Amino acid sequence: MLTKADEYPFHQTAETFAGVHTSDKHWNDGHYICLCDTDGEVSLVSTVRLYQNTDVLDGFVCIRHEGMQHNFRVSRRLRPDFSYQAGPLRIELLEPMESIRLVLEENEFGISCDIVCRTVGQPYHGPLSSNRIDGWLLMERMTYEVAGRAEGWIEVAGRRFELTPERSGVFRNHSWGVLRGRGGPPLHGAPAPSPPRPRGLRNWVLYTMPDHAGFYEFVEDADGVQWSGAIANADGSRNKMTGEILHADRVVAVTEVTHDLTFYEGSSRISGGSFTMTDAEGIRREFEIEDMGWVYCQGGGYFSGFNDRLGQGVYRGEYHEEGEVWDCTHPVKIIDSDGNEVEFPTVLAESFVRLKSGDQVGTAHFECAAFGPYPRYGLTGVDGA
Repeated sequence: MLTKADEYPFHQTAETFAGVHTSDKHWNDGHYICLCDTDGEVSLVSTVRLYQNTDVLDGFVCIRHEGMQHNFRVSRRLRPDFSYQAGPLRIELLEPMESIRLVLEENEFGISCDIVCRTVGQPYHGPLSSNRIDGWLLMERMTYEVAGRAEGWIEVAGRRFELTPERSGVFRNHSWGVLRGRGGPPLHGAPAPSPPRPRGLRNWVLYTMPDHAGFYEFVEDADGVQWSGAIANADGSRNKMTGEILHADRVVAVTEVTHDLTFYEGSSRISGGSFTMTDAEGIRREFEIEDMGWVYCQGGGYFSGFNDRLGQGVYRGEYHEEGEVWDCTHPVKIIDSDGNEVEFPTVLAESFVRLKSGDQVGTAHFECAAFGPYPRYGLTGVDGA
């Protein structure tokens, strides 16, 4: 089967772009976009993703405003239409690595947007992430991270918010490969083993400032050692933390990150604090953190989401859409539209924070959670803490 992408001379196998090199149902490819304004009025998380081996394209938009999270999820059969859209939701690749456009047209769930995301600084190109247990490939994927700024608008709760490059931050990635949890649950096979996860405090931070952008990620154990939470070696061992300062003309490795964080009571949901980064050029940068709210990507179908609890990449017919509104004012409890408290299988959320460094102001996507005990901050890593 030919697609428009086959016009380009970029093939890697003796197959068209309608197929991929593996039959694994968990293969997927797509963009993940997070953004916010610097005033803390709105934040957004979205994706559009292809699952070639389940013949599905799905996506979502989740918008937070005044403590309420508005969710829209959509799914359709992928073939024969390989356009990067489903119903009212689409992503346009305007200039690869430089600008992409996210559009959600009017729909019955009352949220919409039209946003151009422009890159600032070089992308962070992560190494291949893979995980095998006893030879069983559980995960193998490539990712790059991009920081930027937004221009356009968001409509939510009957209001329109204009986004400008001067007062916004964009934090997005593109990933592709095999990842359990996407493409539906495995059937007719033995229970998959649980990959070992570093225990401690997880930080995953992508930020923009007026003069640069930056990225770092780690899971810090009880002894203060910072391991990579994303990268596992073939033997199961872990590398140390990773990070880069993302300038317009170069990237500079981050050599040290220290932090003094605060949390909402009884949780590892970040409320404020500070962190300091030192890079390989010897430059030390200090940042103060102000919480601007969080978005649960469960609203987009992550972690066995969607109404059928089958997660992303599952065939739900030729076309399907759904959504709801949650009250997310509490740091770990979610109240649905019927007033019921909702329990999720994870406390992970995409937190958005305002950063101050000297007289500069920026924004960050600051994912923070405790995987197991972290005594320094009194975090237990259980029951939402």
